[in-house]
Order: sequence, then C-alpha cells, then structure tokens
Amino acid sequence: MKRDNAIAKLISDLRVYAKMYREAPYGREIDGTQELLEKAALELSEASDSIAALKKRYMDGMKVHYQGDDESDGIECPVCGCVVAHNDDFDDMKPKHCPDCGTKLLY
Repeated sequence: MKRDNAIAKLISDLRVYAKMYREAPYGREIDGTQELLEKAALELSEASDSIAALKKRYMDGMKVHYQGDDESDGIECPVCGCVVAHNDDFDDMKPKHCPDCGTKLLY
C-alpha cells in the first residue's frame, strides 16, 4: 500500500511539473527538476524489477524442489513450499501451476 501511495504521489508531482513546464516563460529552470527525475528513475527501475520477477514466477516458471529420491517423496513449490506432487506421480498428474500461490512449476 505504501508503494502505491509513493507511485501515486510521483505521478501527481510529474503532472504538476509538466503543467509548470508548459507555462511561460518557456524553457525556464524549475526548482526540484533533478530530484524529481531521480525519484522517477528510481521508481521506474523498481517497477521494472517487479515486472521481471512476476514474469519469471508466473510466465517463465521456477524449478520445483524435490524432497528426496524415493518414489513417495514430495515435490514442493519453490515459493510457498506446498507439496504439489510426489516422485512416483505420472507427468500428466503433476500440476503446471501451484494450487496455493499460482507459481508456474518446472519439473
């Protein structure tokens, strides 16, 4: 929630800046330009990292964790640890996504 407020505030600040920039005299220096641009760059970088993490987790998939080599040992979701299958399960019995958190699973 705090992150959403920070982004909403940044969007508001950028709109105010754009409005001030369009007013005469054109091309004048506006106080706080450097700080606003640095804050925008930081937020965009963090948003890009978040998008990449979501893509990896839900679209590309993550390798499952195997509890052991025995046929009855469980196969766990790498994110939440939910046992999604067992070693002796057929491939078509193993879920493609974790039923608890939705992570795409790679076996």
